[in-house]
Amino acid sequence: MSESEVISYNKSVIYAAEKFAKVIKEYMKIVHKKHNIPINHNEYIILEEIVFNPGITQGDLARSLSIQRTYVSKILSSLEDRAYITREQEKKSKQIIAVKSYATDKGKEIHKQSRNILVQEANELFSEKEKEELDNVSHILFKQIEKITKIYNIKF
Repeated sequence: MSESEVISYNKSVIYAAEKFAKVIKEYMKIVHKKHNIPINHNEYIILEEIVFNPGITQGDLARSLSIQRTYVSKILSSLEDRAYITREQEKKSKQIIAVKSYATDKGKEIHKQSRNILVQEANELFSEKEKEELDNVSHILFKQIEKITKIYNIKF
């Protein structure tokens, strides 16, 4: 590859993915504020995982969402304090082997309301063709994430 064919980092797919993620994260802050959604987007993402996977553990949440366990713990505490989730300790003899999280009815309702707003916003922002293109891009990116994490043994 000649020097003229080399793509600069700020024109690469990696940079585009990073920038898209940052823009979407800021956009989500705006949407949550605009609609007075009572949970922030990170809380929404974790609540959604719990709604779709009742009994999920903190470690599984962290791995699934590729975020630090300590951050997951902080969000779980916040969601529990507001009665959006409950946590149950699973014991073997006297030893706690897992703490599982479950959405409460209040949490399921907040999730449903939030999801409806986010879907409505996405429908207004993206055309059907753009949504299809984004689905294709996300499929490619997830395949590459799986490949890279496997090759380099990356864990979250």
